[in-house]
Amino acid sequence: MLRAVSSTSAAVRLDAAAAFLRQFPASTEVVVVGATRGAADDFVRRLARRSAATFGLTRFGLTELAARSAVSTSSLPRRAPATQAGAEAVAARAAFDAVTAGELGYFTPVASMPGFPRALARTLHELRLAGIGPDRLGGPDAATEDIGRLLARVEAELARVGVDDRAALFRRAANAVREGLVRWASLPILLLDVPLDSQADAGFVEALASCAPDVLATIPDGDVVTESVLARLGAEIERRPDDAREGTDLFHLRRHVFLSEPPPARQCVGDVRLFSAPGEGREAVEIVRRILDEAEAGVPFDEMAVFLRTPQHYLGLLEHACARAGVPAYFDRGIRRPDPAGRAFIALLSCAVEGLSARRFDEYLSLGQVPRVVSGQWPVASPRDEMFAAPAGDAGDPESPEDIANSQEPVRD
Repeated sequence: MLRAVSSTSAAVRLDAAAAFLRQFPASTEVVVVGATRGAADDFVRRLARRSAATFGLTRFGLTELAARSAVSTSSLPRRAPATQAGAEAVAARAAFDAVTAGELGYFTPVASMPGFPRALARTLHELRLAGIGPDRLGGPDAATEDIGRLLARVEAELARVGVDDRAALFRRAANAVREGLVRWASLPILLLDVPLDSQADAGFVEALASCAPDVLATIPDGDVVTESVLARLGAEIERRPDDAREGTDLFHLRRHVFLSEPPPARQCVGDVRLFSAPGEGREAVEIVRRILDEAEAGVPFDEMAVFLRTPQHYLGLLEHACARAGVPAYFDRGIRRPDPAGRAFIALLSCAVEGLSARRFDEYLSLGQVPRVVSGQWPVASPRDEMFAAPAGDAGDPESPEDIANSQEPVRD
């Protein structure tokens, strides 16, 4: 049975997903599929904190599940997954061969431009995700015909080198599910806000829904593409109200942010605040200032979050702003600036490898990671594990400088 829950509130959708999992015994295997693997992991961790015990909750991102399912296909040879750089390289090769063969007409003036392979790779990627082949691009104009010729060359090149892009990966995964080769397809499945914005994604989910005994999908309100796909698959769509208080800014923002018609005129309450800053650097500083304001109001740091639309642009700036303000921050996708403690450790190792190099030791000192030594005491790293700690009554004092000097052990240069 395929069901779907739609709401403007993420909390409401998460509660519906948790209720779906609670209806099964704790030992039941259930597959949790998120838009990303991290989203599925976060949801299961949140559920585990509220449950006595959880067993058999397998988490996947949608692409990860498709990749794991595709390798189960025994009737086809194994193929390598494509990367963005690889897709652009194949597009550049196809464009070069087509120009050399005199097949292009409309795109001949721009086929040698630096940005053409990237734009071509993105266009052909979307066509393949939509299930459009070269035979459907013999169109009425020269541009469509050129796209059809380039798509044919790209598909031939992918077949020659044995590489699968996302569209081919999802098709292989759907075939594996239909052949009964994927064990997870026979388990209850939870689709946690998974967008189905292409025919390839929809075909894979359709294959899963046809084999799974019970499927629940949560949909953010306004995702009409995913909702229409699930409705076409026969899903019963339940709409649940927002849990925000009616009349608040948050309630109206959730209801109208993705709608084309303007919201009704009203007086702002102030629970949602908007600001603008001249540039990403200043914007990161303003974000951290608001974090400090909330901290002064009593909100713990671990109850705050910053969501970025383009993390690659803001990551270093936000990390630097948090460090300047003394705000402890955890970055889900890691950081760009290396940690000074790690760099200091590498400098010490390099110093030893290079025969106590003065240059490497100066680099270590410049990082400011030298341990602070109290007068008369030498720092000792004592083990924390009781199994390796010093026995009772043994002070375990480190050797003094005089003991070291009087030691008969040879000193290695």
